[in-house]
Amino acid sequence: MLLNLVLISSLVGLSVEYAIGKRACGQVWTQCGGLEFTGETCCAAGNKCVKQSDYYSQCQPDPAASVGPGGSNPQYTPTGPVAYTTTIPVSTTSHAQSPYPTPTGSGNGCGSWQMTEGVCCPSYSKNDNRSESCSGSGDCITPPAAMCKSGNMYPEVHSVSTDEKWHYSRSTHFGLTSGGACGYGLYGLCTKGSKTSSWTDPMLGSTCDAFCKAYPTLCKDPSSTTLRGNFAAPNGDYYTQFWPSLPGDLDNYLSCGECYELIHTHADGSDYAVGEAGYTEPITLEIVDSCPCSANSKWCCGPGADHCGEINFKYGCPLPSDSIHLDLSDIAMGRLQGNGSMNDGVIPTRYRRVRCPKPGNIYLWMREGGSQYYFALTAVNAAGIGSITNIEVKGASGITTWTSLVRDPHYTSSRPQERYGAWTIPQNTGPYDLPIAVRLTSAAGEQVVSEMAIKSFTPPKDAVQGFWYLDTGVQFSM
Repeated sequence: MLLNLVLISSLVGLSVEYAIGKRACGQVWTQCGGLEFTGETCCAAGNKCVKQSDYYSQCQPDPAASVGPGGSNPQYTPTGPVAYTTTIPVSTTSHAQSPYPTPTGSGNGCGSWQMTEGVCCPSYSKNDNRSESCSGSGDCITPPAAMCKSGNMYPEVHSVSTDEKWHYSRSTHFGLTSGGACGYGLYGLCTKGSKTSSWTDPMLGSTCDAFCKAYPTLCKDPSSTTLRGNFAAPNGDYYTQFWPSLPGDLDNYLSCGECYELIHTHADGSDYAVGEAGYTEPITLEIVDSCPCSANSKWCCGPGADHCGEINFKYGCPLPSDSIHLDLSDIAMGRLQGNGSMNDGVIPTRYRRVRCPKPGNIYLWMREGGSQYYFALTAVNAAGIGSITNIEVKGASGITTWTSLVRDPHYTSSRPQERYGAWTIPQNTGPYDLPIAVRLTSAAGEQVVSEMAIKSFTPPKDAVQGFWYLDTGVQFSM
């Protein structure tokens, strides 16, 4: 859902050769690249430039200069169980969310959108409830800035019951992408063995064949519902929901991995009867992406702020005050309309939160280029509530303390809903000797520990290129 940015750089008054000759290569932990970066892109001896995001690359120690292949520590043996589960109390302490930065300069990177209270918001006509833009006439307005910021209007969720409230909404669809905001990669895209796989898998060609061969469990549906291939992007202020009981300001990015049951309804919100023309079975879907208000104002600015006036069913426009919009994968939309049909670009739906019925264990998608001093990962396939509030790591060699990973901090603060959700090690920490233990915490306070989660930084030869997933051997309670 991220919009591509164009990097524009120039050297004024100096030739390229002269500039390079006079500027020293970056020292360890300094920036060496990224969109809008105009500094030196080489690193001092013993270091290498490692990309952490589109916006930031950093000079980091090159493990090849001091450590053998893989940086392994074969003498390490866990002193306790290799995998185990613990619990911690759910915090009730809260703190105030910091205000967004005061806008500086003209637009501050908003393009055709408007800078509103430190974030980019769309501009559209207040007299045309079908428009996604405004020509610049006097009737141009923006939605409330809260719709373009991190969400602070949704309650914290520490448990999911069997009698969750149903919400009426509507659903659009946005295709297939391995670059969703949660940073899940191919996870969630592929399904094999499903009764509808004959029309879902060909959309992805041989990509899913390779992925499902390598990770069959991640392509397997639960016994009672379709799940794989069903994913959604909620309105951006829900994706970036903020929990005051957790540390950090502006965003916590907690919706990733949550699961919902979704039903296609009549235009008036009533259900189709089983066997009635138009009836399709409910689906279970997982949140893996964001639909930012600034990038898709017609649907994704949240309750009361959407401009979707061409929808004529009861819960089409505006979005009900207690609902979120769900932008679906083509696979999910095809299942809800039946036999892969996507004749309708938007459909009436109702949904409720459910505990995630994830087959298998939690997996880690390890990004390439990892080392003792830097690595990035995403945890996928978490059961239960589905969302993860903390990921901690602990290296070998007698280390007894856990270090909490952080969401990649390098992003444009004026567009918080367009930030990717990978977890990285904090700056100036390490080295993390292999094998590396991982501890994951759910929103319910349950913790699962895998003492041997990361055994290498180098994917095996048979791994799907760019999409190497590690089985942690642990899972949250269903």
